[in-house]
Amino acid sequence: MNRFGKLVECRILFAFALAALLISSLTQRYLGHIMSSPDLDFYDYYFAAQVVHDNPHAKLYAGATGVNPQLLSAPADSELFAHAKAAGFDDVEFYLYPPLLADLLAPFSQLPAHLAAGLWRCLNLALVLASVLLLARMLRVRILSFEFAVFTLAAYSFWPIHETISDGQLAIVLLALWTIGIAAYFDGRMILSAAAFALATAFKVTPILIVPLFFIWKDRRWLVSYLAISLGLVAAMVAFNGWQTINVYPAVMSAMGGGLPAYQNKSLGSLVTWAYYGKLFTLGSARTVMVNSPRALSMAAKLVSGAFYLFCLFLVWRSRHRLDRASRAALIAVFGVVTACVSPVSWRHGYAVALIALAIYWVTALRTPPRILHVVLLTLTTFTLGSLFFDLASQAPLPQFCKILLAASWVVFSVLFCLDALFHAKAGGQTVT
Repeated sequence: MNRFGKLVECRILFAFALAALLISSLTQRYLGHIMSSPDLDFYDYYFAAQVVHDNPHAKLYAGATGVNPQLLSAPADSELFAHAKAAGFDDVEFYLYPPLLADLLAPFSQLPAHLAAGLWRCLNLALVLASVLLLARMLRVRILSFEFAVFTLAAYSFWPIHETISDGQLAIVLLALWTIGIAAYFDGRMILSAAAFALATAFKVTPILIVPLFFIWKDRRWLVSYLAISLGLVAAMVAFNGWQTINVYPAVMSAMGGGLPAYQNKSLGSLVTWAYYGKLFTLGSARTVMVNSPRALSMAAKLVSGAFYLFCLFLVWRSRHRLDRASRAALIAVFGVVTACVSPVSWRHGYAVALIALAIYWVTALRTPPRILHVVLLTLTTFTLGSLFFDLASQAPLPQFCKILLAASWVVFSVLFCLDALFHAKAGGQTVT
C-alpha cells in the first residue's frame, strides 16, 4: 500500500475511534445508568481532609491495615466515619492514598460537602483542558485549528475521563501531572519534570515505576531532582501528619496488594484471577473472593505483572542508544499505560493517563504513513478504553468464557499496544518535534 493509501486508511480508523468515543459518551450521559453515586470517591477525600484539618496527627488509616480495605466502609469508631456521620452521610469508604491529598484539601473541607464536590468537578474539567492545551503545544497542534477541536472533543469523550469526573476521582489530577512531567521532559526542563512526577508519586505511589527509565537513559539531573523533591515531600508529610501516620501507610499498601478481581479493575492481576476461577466477578462477588484468595494465586498474579513490567523495561534498555528526547517522552507516556496494567488495583478511570500516549501516537500516525498493525492496535486500544463497549457487552447473558474475554480486552489491547510501541521505538519515531 502506498503512502497516500496508508494515510487514508489511518484517517478512516481514527474517524471510527473518535465516533465510538463520542457516541459512547453521549449514550452513557443520556441513557446510561452505570454511575449511580456521583462524587462517591471525592467524599472519601473530603472527610479525610476534615480529619486532618481537625487533627493533622489523627489516625487517618484506622482499620485499613488488617484486611484488603478496597470497597470496605470505614469503621463506626473511626474519625473518618464520625465526620461523615456529622455531615449526614451514613457510610464512607476508607481513605487509601498517602496523606498529602488530604492535607492539601484540608482548607476546602470546611465548605459544605456538595459545594466542595462541585468545585472538585470544576477543577477536573479545567485540568482536562489544561492537559489538552499542554499536549497540543508539545505536539505542535495549533489552538485555533480543527485538529485541536477534535483533540478536545476526544479528551472529554474518553471514558476514563468521563468516569473520573462523575466519580470525583483523582485520576485527572494525575493525568495533569503526567502531562506536565512529559511535556517538561520533552522541553529539557528536567527539574520541572521530576517535580511533577514526584508530586504524582506522593499522591499515588504507582508513578514511581517510571523511575527505572531514567536510570536506563542515565538522566542524572532528573533522578537527583526526583529524589530530592520526593524526600522533601515525605519530610513535609512527616512534619505535618506525624511519623506514625506515614509509618502505617506501607501496611495499607500491602493490604491492597492482593488486588480486587471485579471486572471494573483492569489489571493483569485481575485477568489471572478470572482465568483461575473461570468466572468474571462483580464488585459484590469480588469481596468474597478477596477474603479466601489462595496465596499461590496472589503470587501468580504478581509474577505475571512483574514479568510484563520487566520485559517492558528490557525493551526500553534495548533501544536506549537510538532514542532522542521526543521518543523518550513518548515512551514515558506509554509507561503510564504500563503502570496501570501492572498495578494490583487499576480501576477504569485510572487509565485516564492513557490519553497522553494515545494522543502522541495518533498524531504520529496521522502525519506519517503508519504500520498497519500499529494503527490497528491503536484503534482497538482507543475504542476499548474510550468507549466501554466490551465492558458493557461482558454484562450480557453470555458464557463465562466470553464474559472474561470481553472484560479482559481492556488490558489485552493495552498490553499489546505498549509492547508494539516499545518494540518499535526509535529516534524520530514520534513526530512531536
